[in-house]
Amino acid sequence: MRKILHSADIHLDSPLQKLGTYEHAPVERIRGASRRALQSLVDLAIDQSVDLVVVAGDLYDGDWHDQNTGLFFVAQSTRLVQAGIPVLVIRGNHDAANVMTSSLPLPQNPDGSEIMLGSDQVDQRVFEDLGIAVHGRSFRTRAETENLSSSYPPPVSGMFNLGMLHTSLTGAEGHDSYSPCTPAQLTDKQYDYWALGHVHTRGEFTMDGGAPIHFCGNLQGRHIRESGPKGCLIVEIDDRNQCETQFHELDLVRWMVCRLDVTGFQHIDAVTDAFQAWLHETMPSVGDRLMVVRVELVGQSELNQLLRQKHKQVRASMQAVTVAQGRERVWLEDCKTRTTIPEEGIQHAELEGPLESLSSVIDDMKNDPMTGDAIREELQSLLRKLPTELNEIDALPIHQSQWTEEIVESAAAEILGRLQKGATE
Repeated sequence: MRKILHSADIHLDSPLQKLGTYEHAPVERIRGASRRALQSLVDLAIDQSVDLVVVAGDLYDGDWHDQNTGLFFVAQSTRLVQAGIPVLVIRGNHDAANVMTSSLPLPQNPDGSEIMLGSDQVDQRVFEDLGIAVHGRSFRTRAETENLSSSYPPPVSGMFNLGMLHTSLTGAEGHDSYSPCTPAQLTDKQYDYWALGHVHTRGEFTMDGGAPIHFCGNLQGRHIRESGPKGCLIVEIDDRNQCETQFHELDLVRWMVCRLDVTGFQHIDAVTDAFQAWLHETMPSVGDRLMVVRVELVGQSELNQLLRQKHKQVRASMQAVTVAQGRERVWLEDCKTRTTIPEEGIQHAELEGPLESLSSVIDDMKNDPMTGDAIREELQSLLRKLPTELNEIDALPIHQSQWTEEIVESAAAEILGRLQKGATE
C-alpha cells in the first residue's frame, strides 16, 4: 500500500483584506489560519507515513509582502524531506512564474530532485522505489488560457501515473477559466489519478471506467463563500495500482452559513431562538475550530418588514448568542435578511390612496429586470470616488444581482413601514 497526499490552493498568508472591515473580527486568528493549516498538513503526512505530497497549484497567494511567507514554506517542506517524504509543487495562476519575483532556496527531495516543477514543458518525475510517475506543469503566466493537458505525455508503463494540473476544467462558478479541458480529455491520457487544483470546492469528475479525477478543494477557507470543511485528500494505492481517496479536515477556521427558514414565525424572538438551537446542534461537529457564521433569514414571512426595519437589533441579539454560547469559538460574520412577504399577505386593498400607489410602484420595481441596472448606474459615480483599497475588497458588490434585489426589498420595507406608522398616528 502506497499513500499520496493531494493538496492544492493553500494560498499561504492570503491577505484577507476584507476581514479588516468587520467590527470585532478576530483578524489575526483568521489571518494566521493558512499557516496553521499547512503545518497540520505536514503533521498529517508524517503521522500517516505518506510516500509523496503533491500540491496542485497556488501554494502562495501571489508575490510575498516579506520573506517570512517563503521561509515558512521552506521550514515545512524541510520537515517533510527530513521525514523521507518527497514534495512536488506546480504553480497556479496566483503563484505563476511571472507573478513571483521573490524566491528562496528550497530543500531538495530525498532523491535529490527539485520540489517545484517546471513551466516550459511537462515535468516528469519517476520514483522507482515507489512505482510512481508524476506528470505536472507549472503556469508560466497568471492567465494560462491554453489547454496544458494536451501536452502531457503517455503514461510510464508499469507505474502508477499521477497527473498534476491547475485547471478550471470546463468552467467553475467564481473561478476564472484557466487551462480549460474536459474530464474526457484527461481520461484519454490513461493515467491512474488526476490531482487537480484551482477550484476551491472539493469535487470528483471521474468518468465511467476512467481514472479518478479530483479537486481536493482549498486547504483553508478564506471567506464566507468558501464555507464548510476544508483540507486534503490522501490517495491509497494497492499493488494493482487501484486507488481510493479519503478526505481529511485540516482547516483551523470553519466558515459556515446558517440558513434559517422563518416561514410561520410570529415573533422576532423566535428567530433568535432558532439560531441558538442551530448553534447548539452545529458546534460539536466543528470541534475546537473557530467557527465564523453568516446567518441568512429566508422564507415567506409576515415578519419580513419588521426584520428589515429592526435589522441591527436582530443582528445584535444573534451576536449576543454567539458570545454567550460560543465560548470564544464563534464569531458572527453577518446577518442577511432575504425573506419575502407571503403571497396571501399582500393585500393592496388594505392600502389606500398614496400608500396603495406606492406599493404598486415598489412591486413593479421588484419585478423589473432593469431595476438592478438602474441601481448599478446610480452607484457607479460613487464607486469612482472610493479609495482604491475599498474597491479592491468589493465594498459595494454592485454586480451581484442578489445584492441589488436586497436593496430594493429593504428600502421597500422601510418606506412602507414608516408611511404606515405615520398613517396610524
